[in-house]
Formats: sequence, structure tokens, C-alpha cells
Amino acid sequence: MTDERNDLPLLWDTTDAASAFDPADWFDYCEEINGRPRPTLPKLAIQSVISAHMDLVVARYGATVDDFTLADHPFAIFEHEGLAMAIGRSAKGSYAAGGLDEMIALGARHIIFLGGSGTISASVEVDDLFVPTKALRDEGVSCHYIPASRYAYPSAALTASLLAVCRDARRPVKSGPMWTITAHFRQSLPRIRAFRAEGCLVVNNEAAPAFAVGQARGAD
Repeated sequence: MTDERNDLPLLWDTTDAASAFDPADWFDYCEEINGRPRPTLPKLAIQSVISAHMDLVVARYGATVDDFTLADHPFAIFEHEGLAMAIGRSAKGSYAAGGLDEMIALGARHIIFLGGSGTISASVEVDDLFVPTKALRDEGVSCHYIPASRYAYPSAALTASLLAVCRDARRPVKSGPMWTITAHFRQSLPRIRAFRAEGCLVVNNEAAPAFAVGQARGAD
């Protein structure tokens, strides 16, 4: 007798169910290993998958890198124009969602994510800055944070603020939908054509999970 479920995709929505393991549980272990209480991050924060951003903050502001979470998600606290801020670094792809979840659990509430994208539209050129308005959820992390939908959305207020600031940028700034997929080498041609026709301008690995984590955890 065969199990018919073996032929079905996994579409089980458990986003309203409790997790067996939350950041707070991990921090209990980190406190024991580190011998100190968990730190509190400022509400304003940056998360980046580009290590040079952390290096720049350390060099410019004299910030100290803290690896309290023991998961290669280090962060540093600094002050910019009188405002306390944090920057966290994570590896690319789905791993970044865990780092973001940790930052939120430590106190971050308004987070700008910095990463890279690949253009799939002639309207976005190499070296353009890009602010996404929504992210097509062609990955597996976001479905564990928010119920199924075609797109995940960033904070409308924070996105509007970013676009307002970008009006004075010295480089071209584009905005619009993006496609998120974590399979680097399986961005198939039929998908590129279909999602480009749907309006997606760039492709990246982290946006949809980041928006979903923020929504689920009540952060921008």
C-alpha cells in the first residue's frame, strides 16, 4: 500500500501555530554560553548580506561587533546624527531570515534590508539602486511566517520614506515589484519571462522572507 501523500506538494499552513523553538529560547542558551544577558538593540536597524557594510560602520563609527547569537549573525550598535542604530550581518539567502528574526527579538522595530539583485528588465540597469514595493514569493521561508499569498509586502510607510529620501540620490533609483527565489541556478527561463511579464523588474534571494518575518513579528 502506498501513501498517496507522497505525490502531493506540502501546502500545510501552520503559520498560526506555536513554534517549538523561538529566538527567545535560543537566547537562553546564548546567555549561558556567553556568560552575560542578552543585549537590547535600538529600534532603528539595518540588516545587510554585504560584509563591507558592517566593516564600514566599524571603521566610521568605531562600533564593536557583537556575536552574541552564536549563529554568524553578528551586529554592531552605533550612533548616527544623534540616533542610536544597529547593523546586523547575515549570509545570503534563506539564512538571512533567521538573522532578521533574531534582531527583532532583541528589540529592532524599523529595519532596512540591504542586499543585491539581478535585473530582469531593460528598465533597470547594473548599478541602479532599487527599492521594492512587493516581492513575489517563489521561495520556501515566507510560508512559515505568513499565510500563502502571491506577494509579500514591505512596510508602506518605511518604503515611502525611503523613496522620498532617494529623490536626492546621486545614482538612479528604480522601484517596483521584485521576484524572490533562493535557487540561484534554477531561475528558469519560463519563470523569468512570466514574472517579467507580470511586472517584476529584478530578482533577489531575501526580500519576500524579510517582508514576511517583519509582518509576522510586528516590525517594519
